[in-house]
Amino acid sequence: MDVSKIRNLALVGQSGSGKTSLAEAMLFTARAIPSPGKVDNGSSTLDFEPEEIKRHISISTAFHSLNWKKTRIYLMDTPGDDNFLTETKMALRVADNVLFTINAVDPVKPQMQKIWSMVKDLGLPIIMSINRIDKERADFQKSVGAIQEALGLRLVPVSLPIGMQDDFRGIVDLVQMKAFEFSADGTGKANVIDIPSDLQEEVESSRNNLIEYAAESDDTLLEKFLENEELTPDEIISGLRQGIAKGGFVPVCCSSAQRNTASAVLDLIVKFLPSPDSRGPVPGADPRHGKEITRDPVPGAPVSGLVFKTLTDPYTGRLSILRLYSGSLRPDGTLYNSSKGISERYGQIFAMEGKAQRPLKEAGPGEIIAIAKLKETVTGNTLCDPADPIVYPFVELPRPILTYALRPKSRADEEKITQVLGRLQEEDPAIEVRRDQQTKELLLSGNGQIHIDATIEKMARKFGVQAELALPRIPYRETIKKERKGVIYRHKKQTGGAGQFAEVHFDITPMPRGKGFEFEESLVGMNVPRNFVPGVEKGINEAMQSGPVAGYPVVDVKVRFYDGKSHEVDSSEIAFKIASMHCFRKGVLEASPTLLEPIMKLTVVVPDSAVGDIIGDINSRRGKVIGMEPGQGRQTIVALVPQAEIQRYALDLNAMTAGSGTFTVEEYQYEEVPPNLAEKIISQSKREKA
Repeated sequence: MDVSKIRNLALVGQSGSGKTSLAEAMLFTARAIPSPGKVDNGSSTLDFEPEEIKRHISISTAFHSLNWKKTRIYLMDTPGDDNFLTETKMALRVADNVLFTINAVDPVKPQMQKIWSMVKDLGLPIIMSINRIDKERADFQKSVGAIQEALGLRLVPVSLPIGMQDDFRGIVDLVQMKAFEFSADGTGKANVIDIPSDLQEEVESSRNNLIEYAAESDDTLLEKFLENEELTPDEIISGLRQGIAKGGFVPVCCSSAQRNTASAVLDLIVKFLPSPDSRGPVPGADPRHGKEITRDPVPGAPVSGLVFKTLTDPYTGRLSILRLYSGSLRPDGTLYNSSKGISERYGQIFAMEGKAQRPLKEAGPGEIIAIAKLKETVTGNTLCDPADPIVYPFVELPRPILTYALRPKSRADEEKITQVLGRLQEEDPAIEVRRDQQTKELLLSGNGQIHIDATIEKMARKFGVQAELALPRIPYRETIKKERKGVIYRHKKQTGGAGQFAEVHFDITPMPRGKGFEFEESLVGMNVPRNFVPGVEKGINEAMQSGPVAGYPVVDVKVRFYDGKSHEVDSSEIAFKIASMHCFRKGVLEASPTLLEPIMKLTVVVPDSAVGDIIGDINSRRGKVIGMEPGQGRQTIVALVPQAEIQRYALDLNAMTAGSGTFTVEEYQYEEVPPNLAEKIISQSKREKA
């Protein structure tokens, strides 16, 4: 296909903006699907996973394509919920354009602003659609004003609604200066009507505004405009296309999935948004020396593309979703994975159509396709011509913010769970799986409660593995506060035949926080043969794994082994190991032992209005604010807070800020637990061991 006749775009918008319903209407209007599915009753073509149907939200990016006005349009329907914005970020990485849907009833929500931040950082051409214009309390002009104020955008209306809420029946196209009334049956049929008289003044004003924006994008058009010459519709479209591509302004239209005004939105996509070839050469790097190189988005260039999503299925295996940047790809061949330096054989290539796949004979620049059963390729990898390699950069994924311990429900589940989680990670790189070395728990981290729950449900549905969630154990540690010199322990055991004998003398000293463990052998004379010293160090190391206070690892201590006694027959390395373990525990208990807890560095970004509440909440969590930095309507608060106090902070912050707050957390240091809390922790640990 002619590359100039291709458009690909990410549909983005906050949850509840009607983005998926609008996409369904677009597919139906273009006859890509027989009927528009509905999110509410689970019949959607794009929200087809059981976890999506249950919650009535998009969880994973879905793909489909359609033909409109001799142009092939590839749609990527992305999630709008905070829990799944990593999916949105990955789709935006490969999109040429964005259709940004706004809820006309409630236009400015925290999710909308987070998604806008992603789009803005990438500098993508945008069409903004004020959607759900037929709903109660919807208001087009108020929505436009609210968006302009919240995001600081230059919005240019290219259509106006005829009627509002229950009375909405059509639009005025400000480019063509025509009014269209859409059929109430949702078929998308539109009849040309006269522009309503009560809209004439608003239409005239908006039309002049539109022409002015179009003219300022092109010097020739601007000169014509300033000389009061009338711009033709084609000149207006040309000027608007240039302005949109440069990011000078954002065209905004009105839409309704229920009334099905999709044809008007499709017209705007074809008219205003750039094709892959008009976006220019695609930058990447030469994997051999790292220098920047580019690929021209034309069929004759060496083939290259970026895998930005992976789907896994226990029966059909792995499906790699690829954005082609250059060259032509046909079934059955070899591609070079330049990210890993390996070759990959592949068979059939597919077009994605919701949960179905359609075999393709050929694909070219700008197209979104799927390749089945690649063995080594994962999300973020570049595939290209082996003779002319290139690597495309991928997005930096956000760190997970909520962690749970997984408890398999059966022995069979326990044997399979690690492998299954690895498969799920291939599909969703936003989840993180690790084994805590201290607590031995299997930990699952994600971007929120719904994200974690959906992962557990998917694990059970796809792979038959059941698991329960629990808050992770806090990895407390033990240490000492005082020096204890001359700690002596004698191990003596006689059981018939050879016995066991060993005596060790230790000095035990606290070390600075974070210094770990130091062993010093300073024996004088031959009371203890030197071949027993390794047994002494082994005994101490083993004793440190489970401290005498509450069974947590002991850290930040120095042990000086300066004397002891041995028996020429009954002494052995094992006897000295046992004596050392007991001597160390005895010494710790005599050196003012204490518990340490992990302290996290918490960075919270919230609106100015929430700063007081957040600081008060941090104080109530035994936290300490160490820095604040003002921003544009927002504040960044940096604090040190015990890990035990913020295990569910993702949920708490969301509740405190109505979803507008974000945070990151990282390990910082260990500090002493307050005595009153230490007593409770020690008691709890002893009960668990009992």
